[in-house]
Amino acid sequence: SGMYVRLGFAVAVHVRPEILLVDEVLAVGDAEFQGKCFAHIAKLREEQVTIVLVTHDLESVKRFCDRAVLLNHGVIAAQGEPRDVVDEYLAQVFGHAGAAPASDA
Repeated sequence: SGMYVRLGFAVAVHVRPEILLVDEVLAVGDAEFQGKCFAHIAKLREEQVTIVLVTHDLESVKRFCDRAVLLNHGVIAAQGEPRDVVDEYLAQVFGHAGAAPASDA
């Protein structure tokens, strides 16, 4: 299934979309594939393409998004600056903002 996702991403971004919906596509690729995707997403952002990134990768949200929306069971729980929305997500999940609790490993 990973190869199908990679092919789908390659086709979608090479047709110069007006709006690109990226739904967890980067979770299936290796580091090289992800690097290529991030570079292409950066290029599309420079070209003013609207990109909707659906992900649980909090670092990608902070790195690539100008605005973020946190959904909880289909209802908007937070929206605004990516860092603020990520902090709200962490607060909801772990009871505090900033980072996940340290493991006991």
